[in-house]
Amino acid sequence: MTNMNIKYVGIILFVTLILTACSAEPQSLITYDPDSLNFDKQNAFALQGQFASQFPNRSSGQPNNHLAAEWIEKQMIAYGWSCQIDTWTVINYSVPVAMNNVVCTLPGESNKEILVVAHLDQASTTIEGADNDASGIAILLELGKVFYAEKPLPYSLAYVATDGEEYGMLGTRRYLQTHAMPDNIIAGISLDNVGKALYTGLKVEVVGQFRKYGQIWLPLMAQDVAEAAGDLWTVQLRAPIDQILDQAVPISFMDQGPMVALGIPSIGFAGVIPPESAELSWSTYHTPLDTMEYESADTLYHAGRIPEALIRQLLSMQSFPNIPGPYLYFEASHQLFRGPALYSLFIGFTAIFFVGAVSFARTDFRTKLARWASALPHFLSLWLPLVASLLVLYLLVALGLMDKYAVYPGTTKDPVIVTPHWPAVIIFLASLVAFYFFSRRILQRFVKDVKTPSFGVVKSLAFMIVGLGALYFMIINPFSLLFLVPTLFWFLITGRKGAWRLLDIVLLLFGLLIVFALIYFFGFVIQRSNLAVLWYLMMMFSIK
Repeated sequence: MTNMNIKYVGIILFVTLILTACSAEPQSLITYDPDSLNFDKQNAFALQGQFASQFPNRSSGQPNNHLAAEWIEKQMIAYGWSCQIDTWTVINYSVPVAMNNVVCTLPGESNKEILVVAHLDQASTTIEGADNDASGIAILLELGKVFYAEKPLPYSLAYVATDGEEYGMLGTRRYLQTHAMPDNIIAGISLDNVGKALYTGLKVEVVGQFRKYGQIWLPLMAQDVAEAAGDLWTVQLRAPIDQILDQAVPISFMDQGPMVALGIPSIGFAGVIPPESAELSWSTYHTPLDTMEYESADTLYHAGRIPEALIRQLLSMQSFPNIPGPYLYFEASHQLFRGPALYSLFIGFTAIFFVGAVSFARTDFRTKLARWASALPHFLSLWLPLVASLLVLYLLVALGLMDKYAVYPGTTKDPVIVTPHWPAVIIFLASLVAFYFFSRRILQRFVKDVKTPSFGVVKSLAFMIVGLGALYFMIINPFSLLFLVPTLFWFLITGRKGAWRLLDIVLLLFGLLIVFALIYFFGFVIQRSNLAVLWYLMMMFSIK
């Protein structure tokens, strides 16, 4: 067989592997009884109103925050649960902040545990925090009453009203870090922003906090149990493009994040916002308008009965699936793409850069190494200044010119986020320029005897370094390879001269396209903080 034939056979085998790689979605055998659903929407709505009105201004560290924790503990103890308040301290805005988790347990016949979480704290920019997250607290309390009446249950239940959700899911992280046996947690459920009258369904979030992605079987089961009830909202899953972005940038903004990061099958429930209500929803999110005026008992009916159905389904099961990511789920065709076929795409993409590195330096291996070594000082003179400027951010925190945070800098619409501290910004930018200037001068002074590498050698070294970065991404979080996709434009850079050099510059900028797009999407579309998102990124990088 000729080399050409071997090539075609390889391509055919690869395409066949991809086309046959998708498997059918895991099927949920519904074993709970829909007639057993017992969630009382009127009682839950009353609890929501009572909590929101009695404990306004309950951002972390405020007096009402602790009073709210004591009230939740009292309610759950009255239902019959065993509860305690876990107190600890974190550093937020460079000052110690007292935190309070309310941890309630209902022992079952097995010490295997189903964890349900809602957060008792609120953003500092709200007053009542009715939807975010008095709605979740009300459902947590009502489900506490429902399931205590049915004890003993096959598995234990743990209901946690967490603190510090608005500052990086601190309460959930704390609960898991202090848990005696986290491996016993069967599944986790987070309830957040689930009460507004304008919601038309529940969506699920499964992104982990800094790593991992939620197992697909749990959101699919949530869909199935809601459908089995017959009178509930549909549960909306993440679209494939959102799954890619979530796995590429695993930074969660709901309490399922720390659970997923620990490998616990977990989902976060939140309300679905119809397009025509997007502006109203935004104006009542993390603002003083987050009041009971916009909440609905009918919304709580759906938002409470769906997690109740899911808990009942989990309680009725003898064994639980294990389908970890990375993956892509296509809801329209009910197909799941994961495993060796998905990794073959990651491996193939990574290999492109190593092939590029070799093809632009067609010499023996020893000569390649020598030429790369000659080009390395030039590479370092461009990249080490960026690393050094990021280290300056740590110094700015130590000097008090930037605040210190436990995990995330703050919440959406927080004045600290959208109001840059200009002395810190100026020092950071000045240090970046200074480091770059001195690194180039040092290169010219101490490496002047080294011949300036040719364009081909520089390009070859660049692709080798990108390839090593891609290999690292593939090992720790393969969907992060998304960031390197635009660098494929760099294959078209040829070291043009004269006016054509502008084309090379344009291609270089295209290589940064996804980074620009993500900054725009996060800062301008999601947070709507415009260029202040760059200040937010500075604060995030200042957290070691």
